[in-house]
Amino acid sequence: MKTANAIFINRGIMKLVKQPSAPIMGFAMSLFFLLVYNAGIGGVGNLEAFGTGGYLPFVFPIAIISLAMGSSAGAGQTLNADMQSGYFRRLYLSPAPRWILVVAPMLADTLSSLFFTMLLLAIAALFGVTFQFGMLSVFGILLLSLLWSLTLCGFSAGIMLRTGQHQSAAIVTNAVFPLLFLSTTFLPRELITSEWLLAVSWANPVTYILEGNRYLLAGTSPAEFFYFGLLITAVTSIASVVFALRSAKRIKI
Repeated sequence: MKTANAIFINRGIMKLVKQPSAPIMGFAMSLFFLLVYNAGIGGVGNLEAFGTGGYLPFVFPIAIISLAMGSSAGAGQTLNADMQSGYFRRLYLSPAPRWILVVAPMLADTLSSLFFTMLLLAIAALFGVTFQFGMLSVFGILLLSLLWSLTLCGFSAGIMLRTGQHQSAAIVTNAVFPLLFLSTTFLPRELITSEWLLAVSWANPVTYILEGNRYLLAGTSPAEFFYFGLLITAVTSIASVVFALRSAKRIKI
């Protein structure tokens, strides 16, 4: 059984390597947002609220978040393609458990997101983005990215399995996207004057991922944001995996 599981995981990874459009588009979108936001708003980076690192380390976490959003639908799309092609039907009589059919594309997407996150971090280092704790900051950012990617992949795959429609794989991305604008995405909370936006940002999980990354980069946020971000994404990633595994029972053969 372990050999069969390894085969499915390897298939999920190789399928993504041969058809990498989703993660590449996510990576391209992340770079686009990073360049445009830094070029358009970066002039405010000399304000005291941004610390000594300027605007680029402040806006960089949005690239990591949007990277996972851009590639998270890949697991759902892979599952839908396998269902439509009859792949699941051919495996129905095999001893392979159904959960591995769901976990394999999710694992492939999560690993892909981690790879491109490391590439983003390398590009950021080349452009002078600071890492407050050196390699510890890098590992912390990768951990947040892993949990965030797993959260989006799990819910995306689970929703697709329950609806059976490939369009539904993008529901999670469409739902999360508005949260970016209801957070401290572009400006620190010290410079946000809208009281309702500040109130909403406290209940927005994206805020804690953003600020947690900023703590690890230029240190412009308190450490509590990183710990809360870690806790929130750990809970949501576990919930998403449970949701996806339970949805696997609804696969129609």
